[in-house]
Amino acid sequence: MKENTLEVALRKEEVADFVSRFKEESLSTQHLILLLSEDEKWTAKDLKPLVSIAKQHSKKHQKSIAVVSAELVYEGTEIELNLAPTLQEAYDLIEIDEIERDLWK
Repeated sequence: MKENTLEVALRKEEVADFVSRFKEESLSTQHLILLLSEDEKWTAKDLKPLVSIAKQHSKKHQKSIAVVSAELVYEGTEIELNLAPTLQEAYDLIEIDEIERDLWK
């Protein structure tokens, strides 16, 4: 699982640039784990741009995007993204997505 998963550290000011680069770069063969900067206060609004690319990545490439943020998970943030409090749990979410895709084939 880890060999086809890319971990990306992300700060708030980098989100828009990441989304635009995501559309240009060929990441179709990789799952993504986005590690949100822990020294910033994140909200669901900050992650909205990531929702569309996560959906696209899942439908078009059959790959997942997971976001690591203990703060957002424990606040019960409602957003259509795989949110995990730890890196290991992000890998677990991606593995669960893979199993679900295999079941629905």
